[in-house]
Amino acid sequence: MKKTAKESKKVGRIVNVSSVAHRFPYPEGICFDTINDRSGYNNLAAYGQSKLANILHANELARRLKEDKVNITANSLHPGAIVTNLFRHNGIFNGKISSTKLYTYGFHLFEDRRGWI
Repeated sequence: MKKTAKESKKVGRIVNVSSVAHRFPYPEGICFDTINDRSGYNNLAAYGQSKLANILHANELARRLKEDKVNITANSLHPGAIVTNLFRHNGIFNGKISSTKLYTYGFHLFEDRRGWI
């Protein structure tokens, strides 16, 4: 991709799809030493951890590409809320609240004054 961007003189783009859930990883952040340890596994924290990793990857890649003076941008984005079955095994909800309701009524909790995070 670097070679193609240099030869074509066009801007290349790398987009990592992340989520607002990056704000809710395990309390200690990305657990590299115990990443395959199932004993403390939490599906929501693991999802948040994976989305945080997407952002950190894009940030580091952008830094390296800029350092190499390559005409490629690396970005991450939150695509918006979609209905999934991510909460199906979460004890907090016990199947009593659907993802649809959570996104419809609760997603405003992830907003700040500047807009979506």
